Amino acid sequence: MTDTLQLWGSKPCKSNVVKDKDYAGRCKRNQAKWDAYTSGNCYVLYYKNRTSDHSGRVQAYGKTPVDAVKRWYRGLDGNDNWKRQCVKVVAVYTCANTQTGQAGDLLMGVKQANFPW
Repeated sequence: MTDTLQLWGSKPCKSNVVKDKDYAGRCKRNQAKWDAYTSGNCYVLYYKNRTSDHSGRVQAYGKTPVDAVKRWYRGLDGNDNWKRQCVKVVAVYTCANTQTGQAGDLLMGVKQANFPW
């Protein structure tokens, strides 16, 4: 079977994405950005929404915990205005397991109630 998907009695579905030289170049650039963004040590960041007091956690990468926080705020597109205004990082932990995002030891901030999970 080719790169099309054939369902029972239906016409084959084809992708709308034109795979040309420009597409391949964009894919390579985006992969390079992602590789650079996820280089360094892994950290688990606990954040809190400034207005609604909701909280959560994310994985971030960097040489130091401060570098990881800055890189997470900046994001892949380099625009950090929304995140800086709406969200603050309250704790930084080492990442014990990158597959599950399990937090390890507290490095900076206030210990969170749901530590280490």
